[in-house]
Amino acid sequence: MRISIAMATYNGAKYIHEQLQSFVDQTRQPDELIITDDCSTDDTESIVREFAKNAPFKVEFHRNEKNLGYCGNFNAALMKTSGDLVFLSDQDDVWFPEKIEYMTKIAESNSDALAVMNDAELTDGELNSVKLTKLGQMKSAGMGPERFVMGCCAVVRRELLDLCLPIPKAFKAHDNWIIAFADGLDAKVVNSKVLQYYRRHESNESQFIANRTSKVTRYHFFKHSIKTLAGSGNEQRYKLMEQKLVINRLNEILSKSSVKRRNQLEIMFREASNKLDHQRLRLNLRKKRLLTRGPLLMKLLVTGHYRYSRGILSFLRDMLG
Repeated sequence: MRISIAMATYNGAKYIHEQLQSFVDQTRQPDELIITDDCSTDDTESIVREFAKNAPFKVEFHRNEKNLGYCGNFNAALMKTSGDLVFLSDQDDVWFPEKIEYMTKIAESNSDALAVMNDAELTDGELNSVKLTKLGQMKSAGMGPERFVMGCCAVVRRELLDLCLPIPKAFKAHDNWIIAFADGLDAKVVNSKVLQYYRRHESNESQFIANRTSKVTRYHFFKHSIKTLAGSGNEQRYKLMEQKLVINRLNEILSKSSVKRRNQLEIMFREASNKLDHQRLRLNLRKKRLLTRGPLLMKLLVTGHYRYSRGILSFLRDMLG
């Protein structure tokens, strides 16, 4: 089985060498490392090219002609991979030596899985452990594995990439897009083994609450959720756009005469369509007066419609108008 690593870089000179060395230290090394760089202005390129001279596997470095952004840069890297299994990598983490070998075995023993994910140990910027893991933080916050979408902890099959690449330019996060398809097809496996350090520092892209380096509780998660939901409707409108993009891609896939997993894709399409209808209805109801809006929202709640969003939290947000 051919193994690829896809890495997207941008001004990663401070930390990237440690991650590159962790690839060399793997008990099962990759067949190729594909790096796309988003017009870095530091020494990222020179560090990678020097590393490539003596790397025991193929290393490709591609510098984008223009800045593509975080999601676009990862899309470019993934499009250039050729492996049967593709590991997604951040530029500032450090993998444990057994990560590739262990995750490959998990993928091989779960032949229907399109994405396999591992846990990660949270550290500070100097790679000092804070004695917390990503899945541990999610569990203590009351979140289930369906919320686990961290790309740097994922290995995906070529079959999944064939379905979901290229990632639409309007989509913000590459991992949200890719894992949404794995989840929608009920083809994601989450393994609790910790297989890497996840470095937290001032330049991290992800601000997800479970990535904090202090203990997260259900109270913290509830408080964070209320603060987020009480904001403007921009986030809800973006979610609406996301669902439209997913549905458009599913339409493209299902229009082909020969498609693997057609039944699962059709189920995913129906669920995505229901979510889109739900989000549209929520936005329309928010425009109504509270006396009119309240009973209608209560009906949606008791009939289970809020399963397509975030349950009682989304209901409370809609009550605010």
